[in-house]
Amino acid sequence: MADNPLTRPKIAKNPPKIWFWAFWTLVLFLLLGIGTTYYLATQKTPITDSPAKIAKSDATFDVTLNTKQVNALVDYYLKDTHTDNYTFRVGDTITLYGQTKMLGDTFRFGLAMTPEVTKNGNVILTAKTLRVGNLPLPIGVVMQYVKRSYHAPKFVTINPGKQQIFIDMSKLPVTNGLSFRAKIIDLKAGQFVFEGGLENGK
Repeated sequence: MADNPLTRPKIAKNPPKIWFWAFWTLVLFLLLGIGTTYYLATQKTPITDSPAKIAKSDATFDVTLNTKQVNALVDYYLKDTHTDNYTFRVGDTITLYGQTKMLGDTFRFGLAMTPEVTKNGNVILTAKTLRVGNLPLPIGVVMQYVKRSYHAPKFVTINPGKQQIFIDMSKLPVTNGLSFRAKIIDLKAGQFVFEGGLENGK
């Protein structure tokens, strides 16, 4: 009887695993999310340096505040934003404290900024350093997250593309018919001078 020739057993090819496709789908979504966030973070938000609403007259006056008084003023103007996750503190720098989510984890951060008074008496805060644990996140990405999650009042504009926060003094709530604009912000000396006067049309 003739011997049967030896044949190599056929090995069935395993069909693609569901987890394999799920993994790469997740990677794709993460890359798209990071790419979108980075793109939005580099887009510049248009800002107008509007003049103050102070009427043109000799009836203006200066108000000088110290650091403690400015912090109390900041808390007063931001009390209605209903955002407990973010706080501003004025000291040697102006720092925004908050938290951000990245890849499912929550990180606390501190964004230190330096102030600049514009020619029309508004204030620009430019981000200089970011502390967020050991995670090397770009400043613009964190500011984009803050812009999306922080319900800023109408006088605050967050510009991730320029890494700035713009405070429009002309949009501050008017108190007793008075409007204000910034004149001097000296963090080292703890001196903050604002010019006040009757609002236009009053």
